[in-house]
Amino acid sequence: MSDQQILESVEAREKILATATRLFSEQGYDATSLSQIAREAGVSKALIFWHFDSKEKLYRSAMRKTLEPYFIDEDRLAGLGEVEQVARLIDQFYDFVHDNVYSVRFFLSLTLQSEGHPDEMLSRVNELYGVYRSSFANIIASGQARGVFSTDTDPTRDAALIMASLAGILVQRFMSDGSAPDAKDLIEHLKTTLFQRLVTPGAGSPLAGRP
Repeated sequence: MSDQQILESVEAREKILATATRLFSEQGYDATSLSQIAREAGVSKALIFWHFDSKEKLYRSAMRKTLEPYFIDEDRLAGLGEVEQVARLIDQFYDFVHDNVYSVRFFLSLTLQSEGHPDEMLSRVNELYGVYRSSFANIIASGQARGVFSTDTDPTRDAALIMASLAGILVQRFMSDGSAPDAKDLIEHLKTTLFQRLVTPGAGSPLAGRP
């Protein structure tokens, strides 16, 4: 196989995978056929079988692809105070959901529909959820030690509350009929109410007056 053929094969595989991820997200596993995936990806059904062997293997590959972008960009937190670190991490979570709407909806739809998914996928989600929660807890504990956050704060509990709030906003985004508040507005309200409670009186907030 020539280099050009290898490149075309890789490109075809990625196109199939991206199309399958979108369709599984929008329609679920049962309602999505390989014929539809092939038609919308502009490839033959035989090529899908050549790359993935079966619909189930394509489905599992799509789930793995869904989780690839989940990471925390620690460089975006460098040099910031604890209040801005928490705000930036909340924004990063929101931005990921916004930028990967099909992937996030895909996994959420699997969870809500109770469709079978590999244990490795759930383990990865739990691991990444735990990383976010630990990051929030560590930042809050650091701010508490420096007098930025109240001594009454429980870093572990507050980190868990932040994640639960973010998860709730995420679910609402995909289940809303359009009458619920905008997700971005809720994110901003979450940050405002969170810092009103966490920040030590007199410590001030670098977010105050921020455009």
